[in-house]
Amino acid sequence: MPSYKNTDLEILIATMNRSDLSFLESMFQQPLADVKASILVVNQTGANAAISDWEHIKVMNVNQFGLSKSRNLAIDNSNKDLCWILDDDCIVMPDAIKHIINAHNSVPNSIITFQTEVIENGQPYWDYPLKEQTHNSRSLRSVLSPEITFKRALVGEKLRFDERFGLGAQFQDSENFVFLKEGICQGSAPYFVNKTIVKHKALNSSEEVTSDRLIYARGALAAYLKRNITFMKWKYGFFLFRKGLAASFFELKHKTKTFQDGAQDYFKSSN
Repeated sequence: MPSYKNTDLEILIATMNRSDLSFLESMFQQPLADVKASILVVNQTGANAAISDWEHIKVMNVNQFGLSKSRNLAIDNSNKDLCWILDDDCIVMPDAIKHIINAHNSVPNSIITFQTEVIENGQPYWDYPLKEQTHNSRSLRSVLSPEITFKRALVGEKLRFDERFGLGAQFQDSENFVFLKEGICQGSAPYFVNKTIVKHKALNSSEEVTSDRLIYARGALAAYLKRNITFMKWKYGFFLFRKGLAASFFELKHKTKTFQDGAQDYFKSSN
């Protein structure tokens, strides 16, 4: 295995409508002049443009939208051996880069994921495995984007985010799961390391379980996984009913139809 150093890591950040890079100071909890990590920012913008005065911080201002598109652009334009997918609303832990480098030096897996701490209470963001291990399909469902790192030579040349999934796309969720699942299909088994590398607020967009946006995306995900759509839509409907999240039969019927529409539209987009 190669021996990676801190300078072998590039942080890939997708953001929107930035006119400067001051948001990096909030992420790294230090003045921008003191941020030494190699960073590539993809700034989706129609008018504003951010400019970097630092050689190790690159900015791409693009006039196209979709989170997965930005991430793919970042991967295509990265030039370091290791990449870290990072959101613009995270706080980077002081030892994050050290943990990432150490993990990739000791674990051969192409993709390595880590842990997130909840800003408000200091608790783990989700129910992480108790020990380091290879992910299964169940644990992959909970992985957040800023927990994802990978060896570019083994992943970046063949694996991309499905641009139909993610915020700003047709199906506005599940892009991380699809990316990691495709990694498994291509032999890049994602591996979990129980080190915390970022902090994040307690809520994220994937927790809007009753929103049509999310239910539509869940239908598409079920189609991607080749599930029985009739069974899955009523299973999700029963979940909403059991949790008291569907106030009436008519609302429940609407939610299950939205789920089915997402599945049908995924099949159409695959033809």
